[in-house]
Amino acid sequence: MAVINWREAENHNVIGAVLYDNPQRTVHFMVRDENDEWVDRTTRPAPVRRLAESPPPEERQCLKTIQFVHHAIIPPGGRHVSELHIHPDAEELVVIMGGEGAYCQDGETQLVRQGDVIYVPPNAEHELRNTGEEMLMALFINVPIGEGLQALRD
Repeated sequence: MAVINWREAENHNVIGAVLYDNPQRTVHFMVRDENDEWVDRTTRPAPVRRLAESPPPEERQCLKTIQFVHHAIIPPGGRHVSELHIHPDAEELVVIMGGEGAYCQDGETQLVRQGDVIYVPPNAEHELRNTGEEMLMALFINVPIGEGLQALRD
């Protein structure tokens, strides 16, 4: 039985940890390069150790249809990633568990607070920022679709 308390989970970087993971990497994390072209983030050096580079223990690498569930604790003025990005082959849910912030998607910004649930469609350029004075806590659930789901089936 795999049970993890997100408040006690080991942090893999400054802001969060993978709670549960699918060992099959089917979802792409795309960022813009210096020519404004989309490139796979895994091909570029990271400013911090990425969550995907620090998988959870084997008993929590158990997901079959979801790519990952991870939590983030974002300090005031911080953001959940170092750049805007897209997932061309996944949709994502972000549950705001505490604090307040600004969610940016495709050039639009929406203020969010505890209890809000954000839907991130495929190919939506997005990020979450902490605009409050307390820690912003969020739970991210990433699910493959389209080519990502087909790769998972294969």
